Amino acid sequence: MPIELKNVDYVYDSGEPFEYFALRGINVRIDEGSFVGIVGRTGSGKSTLVEHLNGLLFSSHGEVLVDGLTLSRDRKVLSSVRRKVGIVFQYPEDQFFAETIFEEIAFGCRNYGFSKEQIDTSVQKAMTIVGLDPGRFLSLSPFQLSGGEQRRVAIASVIAMGQKYIVLDEPTAGLDSGSKLTVLGELESLRQSSNVTVILVSHNMDEVAEFCERVIVLDEGSVAFQGSTEEFFRSADLVNRTGLELPQSYRLARALKDSGCTLPVDESSSDRFLDSLHSWLADSGVR
Repeated sequence: MPIELKNVDYVYDSGEPFEYFALRGINVRIDEGSFVGIVGRTGSGKSTLVEHLNGLLFSSHGEVLVDGLTLSRDRKVLSSVRRKVGIVFQYPEDQFFAETIFEEIAFGCRNYGFSKEQIDTSVQKAMTIVGLDPGRFLSLSPFQLSGGEQRRVAIASVIAMGQKYIVLDEPTAGLDSGSKLTVLGELESLRQSSNVTVILVSHNMDEVAEFCERVIVLDEGSVAFQGSTEEFFRSADLVNRTGLELPQSYRLARALKDSGCTLPVDESSSDRFLDSLHSWLADSGVR
């Protein structure tokens, strides 16, 4: 079943002189098992939208449904939804508090009443998924780790709880390019192996083009586009109108076409662009 937002408005400072609509008339659907990007210029409402997905914020109008359950302030409903939807915020390592990586990842599991055996199994499985060897890292302090390793600990703390929807708000901010690809690649592997839904908020259009099947584009609190990532990036006018940039693969493909090159390229991601370029070179006998 999906996550659905139906006619959702959210008003900050309602009734006050400076009230404004952060979200207006939002209708979106996020299907189970998908990898979805949420993009838009700064202030477009991205973080406000995702904070509605597990009850950190409640809509001023409209409704949010998670697997058919309408989100409300009712404690049982809220608990049920939060068991399904986990959020990793930007720079989550700033919120670390435990003495060891094990305790940091296990914290949420304990809150949900996992047994000791379940906690041990869940923590080690989550660490393996994000590429942290439990034998090496379990007893270390999270503050001993590199930025990329700390980000993986934060993601593992959500994965360990078994939540089926994982929301990540700029999860690669501040990481080097290698760590970015590793973190997102691990999330894609998790999605494929466990049918977990990954919802990625990002300003990096290369990441979105590489990993997201679908994209929700926000502009001034409204949905400007919802659909295939490839379809969105093929519309340069729409990308420009929403204040975003084309990914590098699309920009390079367009530059080649504008120069008169007839090379048939797949511009939908950097990897596919390079694959099509290599194939064309091989077919042309170029070495």
